[in-house]
Amino acid sequence: MKEICFWSVGDGDYACMLQNLVRSFREVGMQEDFVAFSDRPIQGATQTIIVPNFDKNFYLFKFSFLQWFIKQPYTYAIFLDADNFFVRRPPDLLDLMSDTPIHTFFESDCSYPAERKTWWECPLEKYVSMMRACGVTHEKIYNINGGFFIVKREAIQLVCELAHDFWTYAAEQGFLFTDEPPLAYAAQMLCGDMEKHLLKNHFDMWATDWTAHYKDRLPDGHKWIFKDYMRYHAFEVNPAIVHALKSKKALIAEGSKYLLQPI
Repeated sequence: MKEICFWSVGDGDYACMLQNLVRSFREVGMQEDFVAFSDRPIQGATQTIIVPNFDKNFYLFKFSFLQWFIKQPYTYAIFLDADNFFVRRPPDLLDLMSDTPIHTFFESDCSYPAERKTWWECPLEKYVSMMRACGVTHEKIYNINGGFFIVKREAIQLVCELAHDFWTYAAEQGFLFTDEPPLAYAAQMLCGDMEKHLLKNHFDMWATDWTAHYKDRLPDGHKWIFKDYMRYHAFEVNPAIVHALKSKKALIAEGSKYLLQPI
């Protein structure tokens, strides 16, 4: 049994970004296994699972592909969106798994008044009440970004079931969510000490550049300003892994230099 495997998904232009992710992963010295789900071989990946066109609605494919790992020889599956980029080798990511079989980075307490009033077009008050109705008992209720998460293999089925249950409940309430609120629900149902999973405590590992500091260019390993998505609080950060949301053009251009044609 191997301890960890990184994985990601990308076809079409996203295959170019996925290729760039894997290339950056290897260039900073990462030796761990990396499984890619794509429409063409990804150079540097330990294995590429060739997938036909798949349902991309609401990004729920993440849970479908996650279930592939149930029968694989890895203790932990570490997911990264294809638009992530490594600028250096990160600290030991398994330090995040001390008290729970799942990790996501909790960002803002949505039960407290925030500048932003909705998440995925759902009023924060309603999001919090749905989480409560579905069994979350923590004092604080968080949002997350779905671009990075870790799941222990033995908990994959439970995580997927919890996510499905919350997505279905929310849909019945009139809200068609992406993967993020269901993932946030599963994590908060299974987490112990929430403080260990707060994004603000782990800016050396990962952060999302949703404010476009690196717009149309690759992250360079220098410090930049991250803003809390709900409250806009500013933090100076320099994470090893940058979720480069606004760098897609640069990621595609760079990745296409190394990418093979679709099968």
